[in-house]
Amino acid sequence: MRAVDETELVDALAAGEVFDCAQDGSRRPVPASLVRQICRSGGAGIDPHGFRLRNAAIVGDLDLAGIELAVPLRFEACAFDSPLICEGASLHALAVTDCPAVPGLLGNGLRVRRDLDLSGSVVTGAHRTVASTSRRSAVWLCEADIGGRLLCLDTRITADGERAVQADRLHVGGNVRLLHAFTAVGEVRLIGVTIDGSLDLTGARILNPDGLALDLADATIGGSFFLIDDADGPPTIQGRIDLNSARVAGQLLIRDAVLREPPGAPVGGPYAKQRSDGTAVSAPRLTVGADVSVEGACDIEGGIDLSMSQMSSLSVTGTARLNAPRRTALNLTNAQVDSTLRIGDGVQVLGTVDLTATRIRGDLTLRGAVLSGADGGRPLLAANGAKVEGSVQLRGLRATGGSVNFFGADIGSFVEAAGAELTNPGNLTLSLHQASVRGSVRLIDGFRSTGHVNLTRAIVDGRLDCRDGEFIESSGSSYDRFGHAISASSAAFRGGMYLAWRAVDGSVDFTSTSTTVLADDPRTWPGRYSIAGLSYDRFGAAGGEPGADAWDSGLRRAWLRGQADYDAGPYEQAARVFRQHGYARQAEQILIDQRADARRSGPDRSVRRTLVDAVYGFTVGYGFRPGRVLWALVALLVAVVVSLQLGPLATSLRATDARGNVYAVDGRLVTVDAVSPSAPGQAPGAGGSTAGGSTADGAAVASTQRPAPDGCGAGQVRCFNPYFYALDTVIPLISLDQRSTWYPDPHAPSGRTAEWWLDLATLAGWLLSSVVVLSFARLARTL
Repeated sequence: MRAVDETELVDALAAGEVFDCAQDGSRRPVPASLVRQICRSGGAGIDPHGFRLRNAAIVGDLDLAGIELAVPLRFEACAFDSPLICEGASLHALAVTDCPAVPGLLGNGLRVRRDLDLSGSVVTGAHRTVASTSRRSAVWLCEADIGGRLLCLDTRITADGERAVQADRLHVGGNVRLLHAFTAVGEVRLIGVTIDGSLDLTGARILNPDGLALDLADATIGGSFFLIDDADGPPTIQGRIDLNSARVAGQLLIRDAVLREPPGAPVGGPYAKQRSDGTAVSAPRLTVGADVSVEGACDIEGGIDLSMSQMSSLSVTGTARLNAPRRTALNLTNAQVDSTLRIGDGVQVLGTVDLTATRIRGDLTLRGAVLSGADGGRPLLAANGAKVEGSVQLRGLRATGGSVNFFGADIGSFVEAAGAELTNPGNLTLSLHQASVRGSVRLIDGFRSTGHVNLTRAIVDGRLDCRDGEFIESSGSSYDRFGHAISASSAAFRGGMYLAWRAVDGSVDFTSTSTTVLADDPRTWPGRYSIAGLSYDRFGAAGGEPGADAWDSGLRRAWLRGQADYDAGPYEQAARVFRQHGYARQAEQILIDQRADARRSGPDRSVRRTLVDAVYGFTVGYGFRPGRVLWALVALLVAVVVSLQLGPLATSLRATDARGNVYAVDGRLVTVDAVSPSAPGQAPGAGGSTAGGSTADGAAVASTQRPAPDGCGAGQVRCFNPYFYALDTVIPLISLDQRSTWYPDPHAPSGRTAEWWLDLATLAGWLLSSVVVLSFARLARTL
């Protein structure tokens, strides 16, 4: 077939026509030297429509290096037998479209004032240039400058195991569009590129399963970055996408994409720090001015690394699936999100979402997300030290095999986990350990935790609300040998604790917890709980509305007795609250129960001590029921009165007037006025008559007689009254001159017994009367 000669080609170009070289279904040859010769003229004699060849077979090396051409250069459906070389050239526009065979494009340093269009062409080969000392590529555009767009619609680039495109520090004034059936077999390397417009990879396929697929490290994109589906199917990237330190002024959108990390390949390249675990998208220090969105049916095998990045918002929605089991599926360590971070309903994340030290200026939302696939003790959500200026919304979250961990986090609003199901038996499910929450923590409306909820040392400005929640952790583990379903020791809930849980299987620990309102139903607490040091200001109804059970002291006392280990503090706290709200008697009963429970739970107490404590509690309620002493005092008075009226005790009482006459209760015992000295060696009154007279030796002795009954001696002594005598004996705080007048005679029958009995009654009366006086003094202080 005759080759195209210079005359016919020049004439066609001068006329502004597209020179179609098709003949009999074949392409006519066009010498590459002829094309170079015409282009060297700079476009002189060529119509402004440009140099346009169609269906040509370019024979030989087409070397346009360093050429300046003022008109467009277009090759349509042409075939090349050698690479197109245009390094350092300055062209108005370059189009190599629908060309079935392009053995390579070497365009380092190329300057194109308008578009570079490779749409529909098939570029093959692997060529070496001075832009790389180690790798070859099919397309070279390093340091090139394209004033318009870079278009690769339906382009296919095959690099024979090397890079498909290497375009380090490329500058594109418009958009870069790698669209539809664009396919690159090999790495597309765009390190440090500057794209003034957007980067659009709609429907693109980049296949480099052994390493990097798309390298945009240090890239600057003035518009948005789109990796989305089209009518032909989803975009597919086999290999890693590297956006290390890239800057995207607009939106980064990934929709319905299929991303596959390279198996076993480390993150980074020869100029980046290697990391042991792989990722599908490696974008540390990425900056995105607008939203980062992963939407639709994205299937991402491998993690997304956005550590130390900054973006307006981040959302993962639709039926997206992030699959990096036993590794980090989404890494936002030390990142900053200026608005909301959202993982939406139905999104599946296998692996860890790492938000360590992340700053989120809006809300963190995981409503309806499904988290699983953590490795061993690794959390499913790690937000240690994170700062969330908005709320944390976990409504409907499903987390299995790991924890949702906010250790030391600072949350500017509430934490809501309504209807969430967290399953991690024997280990953490939800942790707010040492977290600060400006609002409430709501574990409500069907929230279910199978594992351990840790709220230790949390500071919550709002309330802890467990309404209709289930907390299950019945067996201890290496993490928590006590089997706590909830632990909140040393936590503070300033808005109250509303513990209307549906069920708790396990124990709860509220040791040293402080709150304002304790709203609960004491009957629903589990079989084991620790409340030592729990402090609150008042009780409330479990459902948050007024109810009769809120101040039921009987229920509250049973609750106090149910502590796992006896501690006196909770009794004193409950009594203090009851007293402050006007329930003084209930408060005292709680303190009585405290002493009784202490007696029952004390270690190795002697029988005597136990008996004394029991008597002390029964009689005066451990000092809190001193009114009971009045009954004991009355009983003692009755006993003394009865003893004075019955039996020989009254007959042993004596009284003495001023003249020395002795009286019994039923009459005077007359005493002889003069008593003669006794005979030597004889005791007075020995051997004489008891009725008066003299002894055998004639000495006068005292004689007694009992005249008519007159216990008062005609007014010489105070008359005996058993009732007043009993009052004077038992209640020594008053004096009726009975006990001081009448005394038991120890020499009389039953005199010793009367003396001991009345002295004991006096001592007991002193004790009981003192208790009564002190109780009234205490009552006066409370009034």
